[in-house]
Amino acid sequence: MSQTWVGEDAMMDGDVVYGGGKTGIPRVMSITSGKGGVGKTNTAVNLAIAFAERGRRVLLMDCDFGLANVDVMFGIRPPQTLEQVVLSNLPLKEAIVETPHGVSLIAAASGIESLAVLSVEQRIRMCAELESVARGYDYLLIDTQAGIGPDVMYFNAVSSEVLVVITPEPTSIADAYALIKVLVGHYGETKVSLVVNNVSGFDEDPERVARRAATRLMNSCERFLRIRVSYLGFIPHDAAVSAAILRNRPLLEIFPTSQSGLSLRRLAKRVDEVSEGPQVRGGLQLFFQDILARQVAL
Repeated sequence: MSQTWVGEDAMMDGDVVYGGGKTGIPRVMSITSGKGGVGKTNTAVNLAIAFAERGRRVLLMDCDFGLANVDVMFGIRPPQTLEQVVLSNLPLKEAIVETPHGVSLIAAASGIESLAVLSVEQRIRMCAELESVARGYDYLLIDTQAGIGPDVMYFNAVSSEVLVVITPEPTSIADAYALIKVLVGHYGETKVSLVVNNVSGFDEDPERVARRAATRLMNSCERFLRIRVSYLGFIPHDAAVSAAILRNRPLLEIFPTSQSGLSLRRLAKRVDEVSEGPQVRGGLQLFFQDILARQVAL
């Protein structure tokens, strides 16, 4: 029986809309998860590379201040990170580094103080700078922390699209539901997509395992949260992922034809070929300020 690593019927094709090239506003997508250890950052890194392979201009921002490791997965050591931006008022554009894979990167640093301790004015300053630097890109991808902390909620809320990464484990599904519940209830999020990662079939078809996990989460969200979550597909368990991480290199660089690598490229193709709908009105900065105002009100 043939397996579809990224579901062929997951999303409907539409008119292609690229942010930076047509409107000056990129597609802002957060890659997030309810719990750690589900492969969120690996998905973010390789999705960014897959978009770049398709000719898109991609800015990847590591916003996991607790356990930042996007730069490690790229095998690079940026001279400047968000630590200098937050603590030393370094202009955000000076923290951008170019990777060998056609992806621009703003790296974070593990252990810096939470963004939650910054004032509203400091956050707006960062948002204004982010709007300026992001205008030259088609995609702004934000790798968030796991969980439902204030930093996670902030960066998911400022994204026009939220991609939630889960595994088939019940704890991952439960934590993802909690994350989506907060996003819907407190931030009015309406566009959430789902990818099931690290799927092992053992004696069962992996596609069936992934769809069962996805359906369980989607049904709960639709029934109790009144939101329809889109299922993008799944990424199979693959020893090549661990091998790439151990070598400090992206999966798509050293194992481009692995099962997980091919599924990530299909995922990027599916996202890239579907219009994201209306662009953010008034620019990213006004959108971010609206989110900030709602956070202050909570």
